[in-house]
Amino acid sequence: MASELRVLTTPTAADRAIRNQKQVEHVKQLWIFLASVLLFFTLIRTFRWLIRRAFLVCIKSPAEETSCSNFEVQKLADAKPNYDIEKVVDRKFDRSFIRRTWLCLQTFFKIGLFRCSIPIGLGAIASVAELCFICVYITAMFIWLLVDTRDLNAVFYQDRAALLASSQLPLIVALAGKNNIISFMTGIGHEKLNVLHRTAARTNLVLLWLHAITRTVSGLPAQFDFSHNWMRSGAVGLAAFTFATFLSTRAIRNMAFEFFLLSHIALILVFLVCGYFHTKEQNYGDYIWPALLIWAIDRVMRGGRILYNNLGWLSAGGRYTRATIELLSQDTVRVTLVRKISWMPGQHAYICLPTISAVPTEAHPFSIASLPEDIDNSKDKALVFLIRARGGFTQKLKDHAVKHGTTSVPALLDGPYGCPPDLIYYSTCIFVAGGSGISYTLPLFMNLIRENTQGKSSRVRRIVFIWAVRSGEHLNWISTTLIEALSLSTNVYITGSDCQIPNILSDCKDSAFSTGSKKDFIVSEKKKLPPVYRLIHGRPSIRRILHDEILLARGPVSVDVAGPSKLTESVRKALSAGPAGPSATLKGVAPVTLHVESFGMSKS
Repeated sequence: MASELRVLTTPTAADRAIRNQKQVEHVKQLWIFLASVLLFFTLIRTFRWLIRRAFLVCIKSPAEETSCSNFEVQKLADAKPNYDIEKVVDRKFDRSFIRRTWLCLQTFFKIGLFRCSIPIGLGAIASVAELCFICVYITAMFIWLLVDTRDLNAVFYQDRAALLASSQLPLIVALAGKNNIISFMTGIGHEKLNVLHRTAARTNLVLLWLHAITRTVSGLPAQFDFSHNWMRSGAVGLAAFTFATFLSTRAIRNMAFEFFLLSHIALILVFLVCGYFHTKEQNYGDYIWPALLIWAIDRVMRGGRILYNNLGWLSAGGRYTRATIELLSQDTVRVTLVRKISWMPGQHAYICLPTISAVPTEAHPFSIASLPEDIDNSKDKALVFLIRARGGFTQKLKDHAVKHGTTSVPALLDGPYGCPPDLIYYSTCIFVAGGSGISYTLPLFMNLIRENTQGKSSRVRRIVFIWAVRSGEHLNWISTTLIEALSLSTNVYITGSDCQIPNILSDCKDSAFSTGSKKDFIVSEKKKLPPVYRLIHGRPSIRRILHDEILLARGPVSVDVAGPSKLTESVRKALSAGPAGPSATLKGVAPVTLHVESFGMSKS
């Protein structure tokens, strides 16, 4: 028995040669697998882009594409159509059975993978697609760890665990970076890749501890004991990685985000440097330094962007290093920065206000609520951020606005970031926002109007804008922007139980309003235009609104939602059945694509 144990714990030279060969091969095979997955999604994105661009060239004019008049459409909408799908489809659609079957399959997978969410912790949810990626990654890691280990002999996987984990560090760092090639290739924003970053990091931490424990239990020979600096550096690096992972738990992130961020950067830097010196001794340093290089490139790019955004125009007397802060309502602050940069509607940026934040380097992401339009025929553009006070930095920002009124403060801008959807390929666009979520939907909404005004190619024929707010005072500062889109359907729901419907048009020269009741009235311009601006006291019936619009649509429907988690979940549920379900799509009802705005570190 003792001889058998010795055979297991003391490998021969041939065993060591086989072990070393296998662990290098498995690292290569794992990366081939991951590269194949990345290439697959890149090809899908490229294929979809080519198909859409080819189809956009063949777009008919609105008059040719519409099968019934706008008057008939409005009557159908006002009548609150019942859900007799056959009648609606017979009137508007003429798709082949093969195409309807393909759209039905697409809808089935969209609902199953992206609209069904599963609780994964206190106040946290994840889509089925995210959980699938998590499970596939973890499974792949352990398959390549444990195969060819001679009945799980620790001798054959204790070092392989460390090599597999070390080889994943460039991927982990890339998934955390604001500037990464993965987002460029797949079109998935860095904010949505963060859940994969956390999964990969925690999985590889388990592998590193497996390496450390099995190595220690099997006994460390003299050349591998902790009298050597390279062994000590490995222990220090693992301890730093462990503390960084503990401090990245959801509770700590939500309670003290800035502490988490600063400690995370410092601890991971210690881990990478110590890990490099540890692996270099065994000629595996090449697995570590690419992660350091990727991290450095991201930092250099962010630093260069900050310099360009804020310090590249010193001749303006510091104008491009400041921001204007003004209080819009009891809990909403508008921050405006003037810069010589451009961005896409739906993107976000990080703003740093050193005189307000607790730490001068503290930066927070917020959606850009304005369009990149020149100011007074100059190259200057105004970046507007609508920020709701929720505690921490945002509460300090609100307190500053309350105390000082409209004021100018030093500010740095990092961005823009994100991969927002291109909505010109959809026939109907529905925007659903709750509270400050309007900062995401509003620029997308106004961009479609601008593109239509400029005569650009677009399939969009109908836009519905829904905004749920607790207080009517929010409408005083946004009414002018919304009224510019009088040819569109705009519903604003005021959900506060005690608030009154405000008279928001008292200062608008070309507008008039009529009231049917104290809780529901329609605003329209004096010219002969359809009534489009509706203020409604109460919570919106998300399911009814979405189902009605889907049945009215003459082509693909896009639903963009931003706001509280309860609102996004209600939209997901509404788009998982009825006219948005696979059976309706098979019968010819327009397919639906859902875009949910979610960036930050507080929600998976």
